[in-house]
Amino acid sequence: GILPVTANVEAFMFGPDEAPPPPSSEAWRAIARGVETPSYVLFADPWSKIDLILNGLDSSGRGGGNSGSAVVAGGISCPTFGEDGSTVGLNGKAYPRGTAVGVGLSGTIGLQAIVAQGCRPIGPIFEVTEADENLIVTLDNRPATEVLHEIAEGDCLSDKEKETVKTYGILCGIAAKDQDPLKGDYLVRQIMGFRMPAVMIGAQVKVGDVLRFHVRDSMAALEDMQNMISRTKTERMFAGVNAGTPLAVLQISCVARGRSLFGSSNVDLENVEKLVGGGPEDVDAAAVGGFFANGEMGPVGIAGVGLDSKMTHMHGFTTVAAAICEFSSISASSSPTLRVESGEDNGDSAWG
Repeated sequence: GILPVTANVEAFMFGPDEAPPPPSSEAWRAIARGVETPSYVLFADPWSKIDLILNGLDSSGRGGGNSGSAVVAGGISCPTFGEDGSTVGLNGKAYPRGTAVGVGLSGTIGLQAIVAQGCRPIGPIFEVTEADENLIVTLDNRPATEVLHEIAEGDCLSDKEKETVKTYGILCGIAAKDQDPLKGDYLVRQIMGFRMPAVMIGAQVKVGDVLRFHVRDSMAALEDMQNMISRTKTERMFAGVNAGTPLAVLQISCVARGRSLFGSSNVDLENVEKLVGGGPEDVDAAAVGGFFANGEMGPVGIAGVGLDSKMTHMHGFTTVAAAICEFSSISASSSPTLRVESGEDNGDSAWG
């Protein structure tokens, strides 16, 4: 791939014994290099202080962190069960368990990130009317477990949708009350258990949040990816000088996607390629590379297109596509560039 000479790339690391600074501290501002909406790629293992780091990165831009002021994409490594070996490294050196490393992008380059959840909404939209941390107590003033049972067994689902629920289970999609739930930008979380009459999920919930139940399947995953790419291309058309010129794309896919979800290889990859070109036959398109992860980091929906920024979340069963873009008035094809050599292409199929 190529990087403009006006690009700045700087690595940082938090070891297992290092406590990340509190959000909005000067240490995070220093990492951001004074950029309004900085961009980061984060690589971490499951024992690192991921949530604290993401909170700090989100606060590092000039806008603070209340609604997100950074664009972050990343993934969690997949350690071998029962082994304590290193799964994160930097500059050719492996680091112990509990380490997270990141790369900050500044100058004239930054990220545009999309997250394809791979979910399909089912049933009506509900309002959270009583909640306690990660417990949803009532929905539309009715017990949450009663509503969930009605969705799973009631008449609002077709027979085919009920079969999908039996196969993949039901998930909860949460959106803030000031967002348009019809856009589909939900933070999707698994149901962790029950504390009657409440439903426990893997996220904090507030009264007034919007909830819609979701299911996962291969068709929903494909449709959501295509929808996110189409939305990104449309938003670029109206972003003016903030549209960016894609130089390369980092694809981070859940280990549960790929062939095991779609039945064939490279389904996500073939769609991600459309984010920066016309597809595999487009020789002028930006390169795509990446890895499978045990958890993915990114926004809900789209971030980094125009002036938009969003909070960063941990995801599961998703694909994160982070386009590295040049944000200058001079296109990447006409500006001076720094070429970064890539490894030899052996033709192996690596992406789902």
